[in-house]
Amino acid sequence: MHLPKKIGKREFIQHTSKYLQWVEIHGAPLMITHQNHPALVLTKIKSKTIKDLRGSVTVKVHGDLNEPILPGFDKW
Repeated sequence: MHLPKKIGKREFIQHTSKYLQWVEIHGAPLMITHQNHPALVLTKIKSKTIKDLRGSVTVKVHGDLNEPILPGFDKW
């Protein structure tokens, strides 16, 4: 397994396409840091079908899903 290449969040934001392509070509993980602390790891998915991904994502919901995110948008 490869050690992740590290880049800052600002660098990733400015050159997202370049880094997405790098991960796809090399198959190595890319660690995105924020203030020199690991924040995210971008890796290539090796699954062949969407079914193989079942259970790989966890979502936590904080708050009410039925409430608008921005104030004033409930009066449309």
